[in-house]
Amino acid sequence: MANRRKSLKSSLAVFLTGVTGFLGGAFLANLLECSFDGEVICLVRADDQDGGEERVRRSVARFGWSAPAETMLPGNVKVLRGDLLSDEWHAAPELRDVTHVLHLAASTSFGNHPGIARTNVGGALSVAKAMSGRRVERYIHTGTATICGASPANIVHEDDYPSKDAAHLLAYTRSKAEAERQLAERFADLPIVFARPSIVVGDTRFGCKPSGSIFWVLRAFAALQFIAWDPKNRVDVVPVDWAAEALAQLLFAPRLEHDRYHVSAGIGSAINWEQVSTEYARICGGPASDRYEVGEFSQLTSQRVKRAIGHGHARHLLHALELYSRFCSLDLVFDNSRLLAAGVPVPPRFTDYMHVCLGSSTASIYEQMRVDLEPSAVLA
Repeated sequence: MANRRKSLKSSLAVFLTGVTGFLGGAFLANLLECSFDGEVICLVRADDQDGGEERVRRSVARFGWSAPAETMLPGNVKVLRGDLLSDEWHAAPELRDVTHVLHLAASTSFGNHPGIARTNVGGALSVAKAMSGRRVERYIHTGTATICGASPANIVHEDDYPSKDAAHLLAYTRSKAEAERQLAERFADLPIVFARPSIVVGDTRFGCKPSGSIFWVLRAFAALQFIAWDPKNRVDVVPVDWAAEALAQLLFAPRLEHDRYHVSAGIGSAINWEQVSTEYARICGGPASDRYEVGEFSQLTSQRVKRAIGHGHARHLLHALELYSRFCSLDLVFDNSRLLAAGVPVPPRFTDYMHVCLGSSTASIYEQMRVDLEPSAVLA
């Protein structure tokens, strides 16, 4: 894959949103590691150009990339300052020769604040409006596999969603489904491909150093020694570096057979909670088979949280765990056969790199939790 991208023509120009986010930083770092010699135009919120470039540099530095001594960013990485929800940047000369688009910017919060829909739907439409009428060869809109809602079949297929009948558990998944519907209806002239990552947790090399997003859930339930679902329930988790590579392959593939792809573990790489328990025991010691008490979520109390995890915002943590337990109770796997057929390598299992995530989780569970619950948006 790296050698293939090294041979890509330098005439390619990628427009990238969300570069300061977890997946966006991993994607750009992946390109830089592969010596991509096309141009990358990053939409970034910043007061000035130096500040924008510094935000990009910090984002990719989380994944081991270091700036050359003579410059903050490679010459082929450009920063276009702008607000995703504004149209002031739509006619910027930097976008004149764009050939490929990867839209990653989103509010990924699992909270319930009103800005989620505005960002995820309005932002998606803003990018599409900016690209409409241009000679774009490939346009990847990144959504989420969890647009399937609360009662899908255990194996989820791409063409079954978005569905107006899906009962969404969160404002986030509802907004992502609505963005896909509106893009398909209003921008049929664009070659949009919908890429839907499942649950992105950690990095196979750096673990949770770039971001502890979602990994705190495993740590919390392990500390509580309690789950509110069947231990045989599967969980579809992928590492951010593999997901970034998969998006790159979709973005630059000469031809794709479909316009919807799950970027997911799939049947072959999904794991269940018994396997999580066994691996956790191998790493940390202690029993595996009876690590988790199984019961109703209502059995968990703030006092139990404080005893197991320590003092902090125990009620806030309980609320957050209740949100995630809804997904864990679904026993979902997102079919990735289309992605594998497109030549993307089989993803590693979560249990293959869990030890890296545990070893790099120096922040407290409460601190890691803030990444997913704070009402902040990864706009650019």
